[in-house]
Amino acid sequence: MLRDCISTMVSRTISIATGMGVVALLPVLPPLQLIVLALLISVLSVLRRLPFSLTALCFCCGLAYGSVFGHLLVQKILPEALEGKTLTLQGQIDGLPEFSAHRGGTWRFNFRVDRCLAESCAVERVRLSYRSDKPLETGQHWQLKVRLKRPRSYANPGGFDYGRWLVVSGLHASGYVRDGELLKGGAGGRARIVQHLRVQLEGLSRQPLLLALAVGDRGRLSDADWEVLRQSGLSHLVAISGLHIGIAAGLGLLCGRLLLPLTRHGPLICALLAAAGYAWLAGFSLPTQRALIMVVLGLLALQLGRGLNRWQLWSLAMLVVLLLQPLATLSPGFWLSFSAVAVLLAIFDRRRTWHSLFRAQWALLLGLAPLTLAFFDMLSPLSLPVNLVAVPVFSLLLIPLTLLALCLELISTAAASYVWRLANAGIEAVMSVVEWLIPVVPAWHYVPQVLTWLCLCVAAILLLAPRGVPARYLALFLFLPLVGALSLREENPDIAPGHVRVSVLDVGQGLAAVIATRNRVLVYDVGPRYSKSFDLADAAVLPYLRYRRVNRVDTLLISHNDNDHAGAYQRVLEAYPQLHLLSGEVLPGSSACREGMQWRWEGVRFSLLHPHPNLEETSSNNRSCVLLVQTGRSKVLLPGDIDSAVEQRLLASHLDALTDLSVLLAPHHGSKTSSSERFVQQLRPEWVVFSAGYKHHFGHPAEEVVERYRQAGSRIRATADSGAIRFELSPRGVEKVTEHRSNRRFYWQ
Repeated sequence: MLRDCISTMVSRTISIATGMGVVALLPVLPPLQLIVLALLISVLSVLRRLPFSLTALCFCCGLAYGSVFGHLLVQKILPEALEGKTLTLQGQIDGLPEFSAHRGGTWRFNFRVDRCLAESCAVERVRLSYRSDKPLETGQHWQLKVRLKRPRSYANPGGFDYGRWLVVSGLHASGYVRDGELLKGGAGGRARIVQHLRVQLEGLSRQPLLLALAVGDRGRLSDADWEVLRQSGLSHLVAISGLHIGIAAGLGLLCGRLLLPLTRHGPLICALLAAAGYAWLAGFSLPTQRALIMVVLGLLALQLGRGLNRWQLWSLAMLVVLLLQPLATLSPGFWLSFSAVAVLLAIFDRRRTWHSLFRAQWALLLGLAPLTLAFFDMLSPLSLPVNLVAVPVFSLLLIPLTLLALCLELISTAAASYVWRLANAGIEAVMSVVEWLIPVVPAWHYVPQVLTWLCLCVAAILLLAPRGVPARYLALFLFLPLVGALSLREENPDIAPGHVRVSVLDVGQGLAAVIATRNRVLVYDVGPRYSKSFDLADAAVLPYLRYRRVNRVDTLLISHNDNDHAGAYQRVLEAYPQLHLLSGEVLPGSSACREGMQWRWEGVRFSLLHPHPNLEETSSNNRSCVLLVQTGRSKVLLPGDIDSAVEQRLLASHLDALTDLSVLLAPHHGSKTSSSERFVQQLRPEWVVFSAGYKHHFGHPAEEVVERYRQAGSRIRATADSGAIRFELSPRGVEKVTEHRSNRRFYWQ
């Protein structure tokens, strides 16, 4: 009877979660009338006691709740008509502002809008950047003149979906501040604590990690720190979530039992206060909120005694989280959190605590491997041994030391400083070993095929099954597809000899393209670099290469030295140090690309048509390397930023090679100074791609240029609309065109 009750509650919760998840993934919201009809049919099915009717009703309830939430959310998203216009917002800074020295000082922060002085503007929270030397603090009230855009991101395979992150985080637009007036001071309690700790921990070698553990301040973690944590599988230890809140609650419960042994509810209140206080210090981020909900429900169940089974508690926590955060199903953290808790609930045995703790580590690695591979396209062989050591050390030593130091800050700064140094020494010891191991045992980057991923899921389930399941260790054979794929030596096994794949990446106002044959890869430009902490080489090019599991780049061709093309090309050099660097202008370690250079890769010919070795161009744009890629009748031209003068010279010297183009990357992003009428009429490309920023102030591509190509019969695509665009070409012509943004469109876009 009890087992049936537990099973029923879990299945109903999963049905509701599935309904909400389906709505979150839809490109268009279903009409509310259709949802009401589905609910009525489900209710009638329950009344008639049809099989699975309650499950269907729960699924429809999830659909209805998610749809209503979605319709309300769409009303809050910035209207397209207001994008790029100067708006006046009144409100207050929400959370910790982040400062970088870029361009003399740039702040990034969340802004809670109390009033938007524009018609049909209903945004409630926005993400802003502000170039200012004025100090920004949490809780300050400002009147800001801003320019906003709807939640969106660069759309590339393997890249981070910033637009989705904004919406899941409850942010309805992003943009920048043109001018601001401080209306009222702020600096809440948490902000003062964070500022105090930044000063207190100054000089400690692991200050960024200590701040992340203590108050959720991860703004000082460098890209190198994040890469170490990602490759070692330790990222979860610096995101204050279930483990941290649970430890805080456990310590609070212990203190309550020691200090208030005779009171019935005293220990529970202490545990709740400790968990809520730590969550407040962490800024109530989404992972922290999920963790707090689970811990609070667990503590209440503990106080009630026999009230809830652990699986019922797990189901109830999931339901509460989804009711408060209906878009949580779009967050990898949601699935990883609840899957991890489910694995622990299935594995842990109170009677064999230490054995269960050891078993839980490898069970988490195995159980979460399919999700890690699906969400991050990566598996870390270091994760099991490192977590076997790091999780107990952090759980039993470093996190309690951090919490003790926080408490001592209220009593004695000197005593707290001593504890901080102890915690820093422990973190230093763990991370030094991890940093030494990463080059020795690097992570595996792999995008699984559906069959490989399903085999991994089945293998994980069978290996985690109880001992009574017959022949469960035969599941090890299900890992063979994954092992075979990881050991494959060919760079692009899906590309036939003589075929070529051209991927024009979405890098905003710039250019980056990856050209691949079966075993060779050329990268043409890397997009812009905006600051020391953000560039499109790291945000688009390298993630795409990892997504495609490219182990070797043969050639990096930088058309010319403008930032929107050369950007942080050094990052690609660091990732692939053996590559051959070609450039139209002088770069350290590069070879000059010159007209007449040719090479052939697996039946595909690469020819450089410009610049001429005996001509000195007066502008950087006209020094661009012009690359022609040809296989059979298929031709792809990448002209960089050349203007109409160079176009005419190309027509005079290479007209035969340029006619009947399959794909053309429009010169200079489609500006008025390029794509002259004669150039367009002579080339008449089948496809033309404009690589330009979304509603950028440069106005690329120019309307007359677009119309010129349209009149020539070209099919027109722009990375601002389509995201990354992939062309599969054979000697016969263009075989397939894929637009990344059309494959992953959400209803709020």
